[in-house]
Amino acid sequence: MAEGKVVYHVSKRENDGREWKVFIAGSSKVIKLFPTQKEAEAYAKELVKKRNDGSSYIVHGLDGKMKAKK
Repeated sequence: MAEGKVVYHVSKRENDGREWKVFIAGSSKVIKLFPTQKEAEAYAKELVKKRNDGSSYIVHGLDGKMKAKK
């Protein structure tokens, strides 16, 4: 079962703004929440590494704009 590449996003949670979330592009379902951006980014990096299929992740800043694509 080949699923193809996935793009994960790391961004600030909208409703309370206190947590960072990791989610898959095109989905509103949050995979996991973190207290810091650094922790969320490390988790997304691990997800990409485990997939080992060319998937990537995008980090958004506090303003919601794309900060980095990795």
